[in-house]
Amino acid sequence: MGDGSATKADIAAAREHSISSRRTRVHVIMCHDLDYKRRTLMDVFGYTMTVDPEACAAIARVLAEDILRDVGLLKEELAAIEAFAHRQLVKLEPS
Repeated sequence: MGDGSATKADIAAAREHSISSRRTRVHVIMCHDLDYKRRTLMDVFGYTMTVDPEACAAIARVLAEDILRDVGLLKEELAAIEAFAHRQLVKLEPS
């Protein structure tokens, strides 16, 4: 590969790395980011009795907007993974 040309195996490895990276991002968003933000959002609603409701609403709004941004990113990542899987299935179809 020192001559600058990529083999099919190199290209396949790069694609698999890309898909693995997407899967990792999806896992982190779903299992860590969204869950943490969801729990935090629920906690904020519990504070409305003891903390200024307007402050709680402002924090809840920011958290909800952040969750929506994560959901959008998650949808994009899942769509890319789905498209990759569909392309692989097409390649497996007999010609």
